[in-house]
Amino acid sequence: MVDPKNPLARAFSFVYNSATLTLIALSFPIQSVLPQEQARRGELQGKIVMTKGNDMNRPAPKVDRYGTHHTPSTGPAATLPQAPAYKLSQQAVVFLESDRWKGQKFPISSTRPVMDQRDIMFSPRVLPILVGTIVDFPNSDNLFHNVFSYSQTKDFDLGRYPTGESRSVLFERAGVVRVYCDIHAHMNATILVLDNPYFATPDDEGHYSIKNIPEGLYTLKLWFGRDTVETRSVTIKSGEITTINLTY
Repeated sequence: MVDPKNPLARAFSFVYNSATLTLIALSFPIQSVLPQEQARRGELQGKIVMTKGNDMNRPAPKVDRYGTHHTPSTGPAATLPQAPAYKLSQQAVVFLESDRWKGQKFPISSTRPVMDQRDIMFSPRVLPILVGTIVDFPNSDNLFHNVFSYSQTKDFDLGRYPTGESRSVLFERAGVVRVYCDIHAHMNATILVLDNPYFATPDDEGHYSIKNIPEGLYTLKLWFGRDTVETRSVTIKSGEITTINLTY
C-alpha cells in the first residue's frame, strides 16, 4: 500500500499505474475504420458474344509505304504484308458510368498505355484510359506515320516520325478521341478517356471482369469498334459477383 504522506511513493505509484494502463490498452487490437464505400464492394463479370456482322475478323487492307491501297489482283499486292485481323480484345471495352464519380480523382498507373502502329494499323483499335493518363504512340512499322486527332476531347498532331520512335499525349478530359494517320487514310482508332477506373477489355473469347466496385446502381456500356453498341442498368452488391452477358 502506498503511503499517502510520501510524495516519492505517490509519484512511483502514478508512473506504475500509467504504464500498466498503457500495456493493457496495447494488448487490444487496433482496428482501422475504412470508409463505407471502401469496405462495401462487389465484382462484375460476364461474356461478350458477337453475333452481328462486324469487321472483327476482317484484315486491314494491303497498302504500300506511301499509303496507296492495293487489291490482291492489282499492283504489287503479292509483295505486301497482309495486316492481321483485329481480335475482340483489341476493339471492345466494357465500362461503368455514374454521377457519383463526377469531380473525383483516381490514381494514375505508372505504366503508360500504348497505342502501337504496326502492320499499318493501330493496335489496339480501341484503348480505354483514365483521365490524366499519358499514352505512348510508338511506330513499329518500317515506314513513317503521322498520328493526329481533331476531336473536341483532345486535339493533337504528332507529325511524321520513323520506325523506332515514339511520341506521347496527355489526355486531361473525359470523352471520345478519334485517332487517325495523316499518311495512311484507312488507319483509325478510338481512345475512350473515362472518368473512373471501372472498365475492362475482354479476352479474345469475350470474358471480362471488373473488380472492387463500390456497391450501387450503375449504367453498364459495351463499346465495340467505333461506338457504344449496348447499354444496361446493373446493381452491384457488397461481397457478391454480378454476372451480365452482353450480345452484339
